[in-house]
Amino acid sequence: MEREAAVPNTIERDLATWTKAELYARAQELEISGRSAMTKSELAAALAASPRKDDVDVDGVVIVGGGYAGVHAARAVMSAGHRATIVDPTGRHDFLTRLAAVAGGTAPRTDASAALTSFGDDVVIGSMSSVVDGAVTLADGRMLRSDAVIVTAGAVPTKPPIPGIEQAWPLRTADDALALRSRLDDTDRVVIIGGGATGVQLAGAIAVKHPETKVVLVEAADTLLAGMGRSVGADAERILRQRGVDVRLGAAVDAIDANGIDVGGAEIAGLPIWAAGFAARADGFGCPVGSSGRVDIDGYLRVSGWKRTFAAGDVAAHLDDRGDELAMSAQIAVQAGEVAGRNAVALLRGRPLERANLSHRGWVMDLGGWRGLAEFGPISLSAPFLDLLPPLLHWGIDVKHLIDTRGLGGLTDAPG
Repeated sequence: MEREAAVPNTIERDLATWTKAELYARAQELEISGRSAMTKSELAAALAASPRKDDVDVDGVVIVGGGYAGVHAARAVMSAGHRATIVDPTGRHDFLTRLAAVAGGTAPRTDASAALTSFGDDVVIGSMSSVVDGAVTLADGRMLRSDAVIVTAGAVPTKPPIPGIEQAWPLRTADDALALRSRLDDTDRVVIIGGGATGVQLAGAIAVKHPETKVVLVEAADTLLAGMGRSVGADAERILRQRGVDVRLGAAVDAIDANGIDVGGAEIAGLPIWAAGFAARADGFGCPVGSSGRVDIDGYLRVSGWKRTFAAGDVAAHLDDRGDELAMSAQIAVQAGEVAGRNAVALLRGRPLERANLSHRGWVMDLGGWRGLAEFGPISLSAPFLDLLPPLLHWGIDVKHLIDTRGLGGLTDAPG
């Protein structure tokens, strides 16, 4: 495969952070002659120009991240007859839309994740430290090069400058959900920070599974689910209050410790759980990033200015047909992953790329206890009695995701 000269430059940039001893040890491993007399800068330059034993040319498409965008990209690639190699630090696909139910106890532990070996041809365990066009460098120094790369590295919980925020339990990964599930068996009071989808779902699940536990949900805005309309937020509040959840709106958190939070000088006791949002993790990877912290992409989901690398999912700044940035969500990640996968295949075959046409098509939320919320355009399923339907819709969407990415074999991991 013909390679661009940009790859060695990235190696050299990474080596600049190494000590001279580390550079010399690497030079010795690669048997670089004259290394004993070299300065630190000369060692770095020699290593950058040398072929590395752990560099790998990968056939097909390299996909960084095993989330929703990653596994849907992999399915699109494999369906077209090409190999999909997924790079992920855990080797598992986390079912993000089920994590609140798993943590709260209304869904079984097996709903948290599934092995990525079921979703791709090859799985490489590792974390991306940097990327250039057509090449991914991992934290352990390995480099994977391919004629098509898709970055779907996802998002991490936001960490605003609140004293003690590290004391709050996160809920973003399957491991987070399982750890929190176990911890809830040993506490009689929790305080959930954030009244968005994750916080509302978690509060509902805990109230159903642990009715003896005092659940407090705090939200800085004056409504729950602020981005989904006041009527929906009011219905979410109705369902939660019926279950005994103490909903506190307009409550900005000033400090957090292991035993609770401080709001306006008043202490709210309970196991603190952070569910107040997520941010893209694109900074520091080496690709162009916009003001939102997400990767800049063109209309075909290629990284801006690059030829062989695409970005999809939470990490990418996806736009709607009006040019507005779309919010991070599983449904946008699914759509983007499919388009990125098809375009990676088109790139390999020398065919025209497909312009992405992504849109928010509605949402479904399961609050446990056979209650939920849903909205599809002008149709809302959040009023009393109508709120019985969303849990069934949620289950159907999860099953469709498994079949779309793994075929009928995916039904073995259908939600319980």
